[in-house]
Amino acid sequence: MATGFRQLTDAQWKIVVEGMEWKPPLERKQPRANIRSVWNSILYVLSRGCRWADIPDNREIYASRSAAHRWFQIWRHEGVFDRVLSYILQAAIAEGKVDLSQLAVDGSFSPYGLGRRGDRERL
Repeated sequence: MATGFRQLTDAQWKIVVEGMEWKPPLERKQPRANIRSVWNSILYVLSRGCRWADIPDNREIYASRSAAHRWFQIWRHEGVFDRVLSYILQAAIAEGKVDLSQLAVDGSFSPYGLGRRGDRERL
């Protein structure tokens, strides 16, 4: 595991914004959390495997744990993470940074494992 977390660079942030294909909803009573800080917070938690409560208190770089968790849930439901990952993958393929001839598939996590086991028992 990495010893330190590095916040998104300007170039990385540009890629994330382009890949999100998302327009934020209108603000209500409270001003919205800085979206870049929210992404830093989410990436911090996911890359370190820590709790939301462990997000550092530096509000210049990170959002509050409640804001980060709330946006994580919204974006997960809306497919934002899938779009960003797909955008990054497509850009990497277009730039020749991914060799698709070197793919491997691991079926040990297949959701159909139980059905296959049941088929074997019938034989």
